[in-house]
Amino acid sequence: MKRIVVTLLLAVVALSASAQKTISYEGADEIVRLWDNKTAKHTNHETRDEAWKKKNSIWRTSSCELYIFKAAPEKNTGIAIAMYPGGSYRNLNLGISFAQWYASQGITVAIVKYRLPNGGHHAATLEDAEGAVRHLRTRSDLGIDPAKVGVLGSSAGGHLASWVSNSMPDGEKPAFAILHYAWINLHKSSTSAQDEALKYILGKSYTEQDAINLSTHYMVSATTSPTMLFLCYDDALVPSTDGVEYYEALVRHGVKASMHIFPFGGHSVKKHIAEYQPAVIEWLKYLGLMPNK
Repeated sequence: MKRIVVTLLLAVVALSASAQKTISYEGADEIVRLWDNKTAKHTNHETRDEAWKKKNSIWRTSSCELYIFKAAPEKNTGIAIAMYPGGSYRNLNLGISFAQWYASQGITVAIVKYRLPNGGHHAATLEDAEGAVRHLRTRSDLGIDPAKVGVLGSSAGGHLASWVSNSMPDGEKPAFAILHYAWINLHKSSTSAQDEALKYILGKSYTEQDAINLSTHYMVSATTSPTMLFLCYDDALVPSTDGVEYYEALVRHGVKASMHIFPFGGHSVKKHIAEYQPAVIEWLKYLGLMPNK
């Protein structure tokens, strides 16, 4: 009997030692854990530990967390943004500086640590992205107006933001979307980076129809969220034509849209931040979400 008890204890210790590890970004004003693979409706089937690579890059995500940067109290506009990091659907590159700037303008931001699709399990990714929007709408304690919750994403995160702008039911879609050099057309992959990203979101054995189904310019309807796009002509990772296709779809369906194409800057808008910031503020004023003063 004694030998059996010892064996059971050793088994418990072994299970504890092998438990999957998750991580958080500790620089936010608040961290909200929505769920993980055990508690969410969908799973991305990731079994490895989450890990940091470099300063603000998270890999192998298996849980969804929101890193909330609160709006400056004296400027709080009631606007909130669910921000989806890019990283080719392979990892998440947190856009901390953008979150901090928006917060300084009276806009609450939640950087979403979403579960990566891990080779085709993108239902979990979309669940996290939509869940972030729904959570922010419940946060009246942060001064958030449920009618003023939008989304923002960069690169693969831009694809996710555009996807959420179309996937949520009418009446629940985000109030607006801001897309940074977004990957839109999965059907017409034109760079090696896009080819690699397709395997992460669709799996290695994806079909042409799979890629068409997740190309968000085909999803646009009259109820798609009003959208602002930022692109660079010389982007070698995601061609600016991706954003143009999305813009054209928005215009065809009568959706409010604005597009800025910079002549240089590559896969980033940081070289044009002096133009970017006032353009965003004017766009939010145009939509009636910020005071026009």
